Amino acid sequence: MSRLRSTCVLAVLMLVFAACNSAGDGSEPTTAPPETSVTTPPTTQPTTSTTEAPHDEFRTLAAPAAAITVDGDGSDWADIAGSDVMLEPIEGKDFEPKAATVKVAHDGEFLYVLYTVEDDYDYTEGDPHLSGSPSVMWAIESGAGPHMGTEAEDGEGPSLGMVDIWHWELECGPGENQGGAVAGPGDGKDPGNDSGCNFDDEWATDPETREDDNGAGAENSLLGVFHHTSESNGDAGVWTFEMRRTLQTGDVQDAQFTVGGTGLLALAYWDADNSPEGWDDADHVQSSHDGWIEVSLLEGDVSARSARTLQAPFAAITVDGDGSDWADIAGSDVMLEPIEGKDFEPKAATVKVAHDGEFLYVLYTVEDDYDYTEGDPHLSGSPSVMWAIESGAGPHMGTEAEDGEGPSLGMVDIWHWELECGPGENQGGAVAGPGDGKDPGNDSGCNFDDEWATDPETREDDNGAGAENSLLGVFHHTSESNGDAGVWTFEMRRTLQTGDVQDAQFTVGGTGLLALAYWDADNSPEGWDDADHVQSSHDGWIEVALMRS
Repeated sequence: MSRLRSTCVLAVLMLVFAACNSAGDGSEPTTAPPETSVTTPPTTQPTTSTTEAPHDEFRTLAAPAAAITVDGDGSDWADIAGSDVMLEPIEGKDFEPKAATVKVAHDGEFLYVLYTVEDDYDYTEGDPHLSGSPSVMWAIESGAGPHMGTEAEDGEGPSLGMVDIWHWELECGPGENQGGAVAGPGDGKDPGNDSGCNFDDEWATDPETREDDNGAGAENSLLGVFHHTSESNGDAGVWTFEMRRTLQTGDVQDAQFTVGGTGLLALAYWDADNSPEGWDDADHVQSSHDGWIEVSLLEGDVSARSARTLQAPFAAITVDGDGSDWADIAGSDVMLEPIEGKDFEPKAATVKVAHDGEFLYVLYTVEDDYDYTEGDPHLSGSPSVMWAIESGAGPHMGTEAEDGEGPSLGMVDIWHWELECGPGENQGGAVAGPGDGKDPGNDSGCNFDDEWATDPETREDDNGAGAENSLLGVFHHTSESNGDAGVWTFEMRRTLQTGDVQDAQFTVGGTGLLALAYWDADNSPEGWDDADHVQSSHDGWIEVALMRS
């Protein structure tokens, strides 16, 4: 990487570094990074704090608190300043330099990286060496050199410390969720491996010892999505590589990040056009020729971020209202709260999600007494599961406003179950048609409907192009006698892909945004009304990752 010559006076670099490192595509941070005390890290838990070189030897970059969605779309980074970087070949190589930018942010739980590279699009399914390939590297040990642990540009010098490498060899296509967050390591593989798409968590002390992470407590929590401005092989344009990892993994072969602290960052990129066979390990351009980039994690609040995540593993599930086949699947505990301005009793709930490559499954339990009145669903408990269809949709049926009065930010898909049939029965459009004169999303048998909305006033049965209702559901309660305390179990299934624009579509390796609601028959003598429900949306979306295996 060639040095981006700063015009700032070195003596005041740390006071004005944001003004000297702008990528020119966002507003500058106005708050200087917090000062961090420098200590020698314990050998059992290396950190990324630096002690070996004075701060003015580094390029610097601020990582503010921000709400980021990992989808390969950089639009939610618009107000975050980045650093322009020229990636240069390793000493002795003659590859074409590449212009790049990097931005870093955090939300208090995850560290996010947006890395763009100007290069033509090359992607060959099944051969990552014939596809572009990015890498992000962080110092684990404080003295580590920026050339995979060494200070020598040719990589021949002694190691000065361990580095953490997020190496992404593109075995899956654009727009797909990739990394250990959605795929396991594979049989016989080190924990840092990504068996699904080859977005691996690696470490090195010099260029000859790069390995998948296999240390004590090793894991791969990386998540990444990439895109290119023109996804046709050979077309000129810009790659966007968007990545995420938890701040603290507890693994000695990972860099650990703290809000208010710093990390040392370097970048690399492999070009598929390097030879007819593509790139080889040493055939990359990189930023390390100009030393580390020091990243400061700024303190701040992120009120808009999705606070909860949930994995949906591959599993064999039978929809029968019995949750025993979900025993090994982790769920999320949720407190359902009333809509702003209402005074209904909160309800404790849990949700689990799984898939089998064809269907998406949801197990939704709610602690409440049993109420079921045949023929009157308003005198029976009623659950609802909601998914974002459009990526910007707010969790309050399309809006961000808790009272539902704000503007719609996108369409949502609602699986609304009004209990007209009893426990243990198969219900939904998978076993009943819509009924005469009804929209295709209707369930004429038991009222387990497929609906859509952009705000609370426009909730409708699905009637879009290609509309259907493939929902299947069975419910039970721990005590099926009216008024008895206990727990409802609502088990549901729908095909991953329906092709209907008024349905959320799910892909293995992708994510969905989930919210929950519940209507209590005890809300009034007449039962519940539409607005009389408790819900999870007050705490934002639950992000669900469909695991590959």
